[in-house]
Amino acid sequence: MVENFEKINIKLANINAFQFPKIDRFILSVNSQDVNFEFLIKIKESANKLLIMGSGAYDPNRMNPPVFQRHAWIDDFEETVIIYNDPTLYLDKITIGWGQGTIERHYLREQSQILDILIKKLNFHNEEVYFYGSSAGGFMSLMLAGFIKGSKAIVNNPQTVVMNFWPAPIRDMLNACYPSLSKEEVEERFLYRINVVEFYKKVGYVPPIYYLQNISAKRDIEKQFTPFIESLKSVSDELFSNMLNLSLYANEEQGHKPMNKKETIEIIRRIISN
Repeated sequence: MVENFEKINIKLANINAFQFPKIDRFILSVNSQDVNFEFLIKIKESANKLLIMGSGAYDPNRMNPPVFQRHAWIDDFEETVIIYNDPTLYLDKITIGWGQGTIERHYLREQSQILDILIKKLNFHNEEVYFYGSSAGGFMSLMLAGFIKGSKAIVNNPQTVVMNFWPAPIRDMLNACYPSLSKEEVEERFLYRINVVEFYKKVGYVPPIYYLQNISAKRDIEKQFTPFIESLKSVSDELFSNMLNLSLYANEEQGHKPMNKKETIEIIRRIISN
């Protein structure tokens, strides 16, 4: 399906002059200093909300980036939809990048800057924007909603502390993104890139969050959910002015996997429609 989408390549320097094509779905590749930021876009002319989705882990032995997970869902939504690829995946044969980029460049921050331009060009206000993702896509959604103030994050079993994830994907990401630094040096220099609450402290803002957590995913509870909730105690009242909506459910069979398509779409629809 993705292969049938028209692909449009532009330079970041030309993005303000870019005119959206007269087609309802396409892939936009924005080149910024030799890095391609890619977006699968479905425009719904009558939409008054924008849903932006990110991807979790993928198998680099079975496919190559760009990765647009859930692209088959785009027609299940009445909203305009953008699915973004994480260009960190191009750095090496890694399964997850968490938007890290390189020592010199934080790709997720650059992603947010491009998305901010696209949001305005599509005539949406930030308050009409919803970020959705699970696992690593949930981590990036929590971060992007912090970058784009006024937007909302809908996350399912997300990572909130990257270094608490499984050792092998972390090792591979560190080797690809920070090859000259030890794990301890990355945590010291770039904690705001790998820890959601530390990022919120750095930007001075906590976005509205809808957090869906499977309590049967024991490792998620121990390594991601509980540290996130506990560390919120260190956030000042002035920063924590938005609602954190927690929805806990139990499904031992699903574990860390997100809710199924039907459940996820129903919840996203319910949240978006208030």
